[in-house]
This record gives sequence, C-alpha cells and structure tokens, in this order.
Amino acid sequence: MPDSGLSEELEKFITGEIHSLEELEILLLLSLEPRKWWTANMVYDVVKSSPASVEERLKRFARRGMLKTENAAEIRYQFSLQDEKPQRIMSDLRQAYKTHPVKVVQAIYAQPPDPMSEFAKAFRIRKDEM
Repeated sequence: MPDSGLSEELEKFITGEIHSLEELEILLLLSLEPRKWWTANMVYDVVKSSPASVEERLKRFARRGMLKTENAAEIRYQFSLQDEKPQRIMSDLRQAYKTHPVKVVQAIYAQPPDPMSEFAKAFRIRKDEM
C-alpha cells in the first residue's frame, strides 16, 4: 500500500483518470446510478460547479470510454464501466472518499514530478555554490 493509505490500484486509477475534485464528484455521481442517463444540466444541478466545466468533464470521460453517450434532443451520458474490476474500483473510491477524503484529494492533486523539470534542476547553479 502506498504512503497515501490507498491501495496501489486505487491510487493508480485516481492519478490516471481523475484530475480534479469536480471530476471525482461527477464520476461518483454517475457511478451511483449506472443505468440512469444524465444530461450535463442534470449533473450540474447536483455538482454545482459551472455548466461549461461539467459538460467538458463529461465529454472527457466519454472520450476515455468511462461514459456512454446518447444523442437525444440533448446529449445524455451514462456510466459505462460495467465490468467487475471497474465496479470494484468505483466502490473502493466511494468508500475511501467517505472515510479518508483528504487522502483521496491529495492523490488527485499530487502530481508526479515532470522528468524534464527534474533534469533541468540538476544543472541549476545556486548563488551559494558559486
């Protein structure tokens, strides 16, 4: 188990798929009712961030195969990770967010170091080294 206290699988899912608290809230909302179709406005009514942002997040999840889309009068979205493993990850995520919300948020915003930045740091000359 990594330092975060979350399982390695869950931490990998969070860092790979969720880039903001808003995305976490949207994904948890849609996964709670996997058979329900949601419009961006319906999601916004629950999440209360910004309509444009909610719509962009939904489109991003759809492009990644996490949501199905249906073109009716308005585009609708449905949670689509129906396999056992993703369902278990979502259940683990929901439980971790209930019991350890700070750890989940830290995992979302903990960015791995950029390799190029780390390489450039090695060549920096500090005043005290001159």
